[in-house]
Amino acid sequence: MNESINNAMEMLRKTPLKATNQRLNLLKIIFKDGNAHYTAEDILKRVKKESLNISLATIYNTLNSFKEFGLLLAIKTSSDKIFFDTNVSHHHHFYCKDTDELIDINSSKIVISKLPQIPTGKKVSSINVVVNIDSK
Repeated sequence: MNESINNAMEMLRKTPLKATNQRLNLLKIIFKDGNAHYTAEDILKRVKKESLNISLATIYNTLNSFKEFGLLLAIKTSSDKIFFDTNVSHHHHFYCKDTDELIDINSSKIVISKLPQIPTGKKVSSINVVVNIDSK
């Protein structure tokens, strides 16, 4: 197994989630390529390619559980499109609509110079930037 899968398995062990065969198979598929971005439908294609019997509902449930326990990030690019990111360090993204691709941007490359006034009693907990791009 590669280092990315080993790290993800170690993270999974630290959660209350049971290491079921389906979760382990999905974990291996998701983390096989290291840092990557997948939709649930992308994962379903990989599941079918591996001849595994895992439903789309189970994939969604597993992705959301992995997100809840910090194994994945969820990046919403539209009202009906969510990518799951294996890189859980703080970073931002370009989203290319033409190719339906997310590209990582190092967080140090984006400088937020001014925010609107934060409502009383609230604080900024995080800032996530998705820059939408198109082909020229």
